[in-house]
Amino acid sequence: MKNIWMALSYAFCWGVGMTFSKLALAEISAPTLLIIQLVVSVSFLQTICYLKERKLFISWKSLKLGMAGILEPAFAHMAGTLGLSLTTVSNASLIGSTEVILTILFAALFLGEKLTPTKLLLALVSFSGVLFLIGEKLHNSARGSFTGDLLVLLATVIAVGYVILSKVQITTASPLEMTVSQQLVGLIVTLICLGIFSLVNPNHNIDFTGIRLQFWLLAIGSGIMQYALAFLFYLTALKTVPVSQAAFYVALVPVFGVSSAILLLGEHPSVTQWIGGGLVLVSSYGANRLKPG
Repeated sequence: MKNIWMALSYAFCWGVGMTFSKLALAEISAPTLLIIQLVVSVSFLQTICYLKERKLFISWKSLKLGMAGILEPAFAHMAGTLGLSLTTVSNASLIGSTEVILTILFAALFLGEKLTPTKLLLALVSFSGVLFLIGEKLHNSARGSFTGDLLVLLATVIAVGYVILSKVQITTASPLEMTVSQQLVGLIVTLICLGIFSLVNPNHNIDFTGIRLQFWLLAIGSGIMQYALAFLFYLTALKTVPVSQAAFYVALVPVFGVSSAILLLGEHPSVTQWIGGGLVLVSSYGANRLKPG
């Protein structure tokens, strides 16, 4: 029962947090939003650490523990946030659900989990769903950016690498300490990368001026939900379950992401997108019904 609630909590925080991010992007640039979210996440988690253990995790040991943060949130979310600014929440949520299948494949390759023909078939179904989902962008640019969808897919692949590395580390680490360490490393790497990008392209400058209160609240809320809580819940679950089973949590993200997008953003996915999303979700569910091995 605990794992079920952890799955629902992670999926809710990630899916709804993504919708909040999309709303915030209406006024806040992608680089600026990412920095706000990471600063909020690190501050929130450090506060929890201090209240719980009367100390802050800011040391060389913590930085080494959080090296997976280079992959996610740093690289994955730089690509993902930029991609989200160019596409719809529905697309981003459903493309992100391919992480389930990719995690199974990566787990077989790097963790020695058994890869069966059934898993390969489900992977094919999942990628077919993605092709249905983003292929429409080649003919219908009004629904978003094909480049945005590809950036979200790239972010998903990077995120799978993060899961594999985190699974190796979490066996001997505290989920709370590991989460705050990863978020801190992610913030540092993101600041360095965006600083370099801003020298090459002024469009990557971070600018906090002129942001209205409601958009600050959306940025702060998404930072807590999409970064601090979602990662904490996920790593807590990852400590006790196999990688393949933990991937089940990701399959639930689109349910909350698409539902909140429909309610808050008024998005209306096309029939083709629903077919693609359905294939992704069915394959994800089927993959996680398999016995981990």
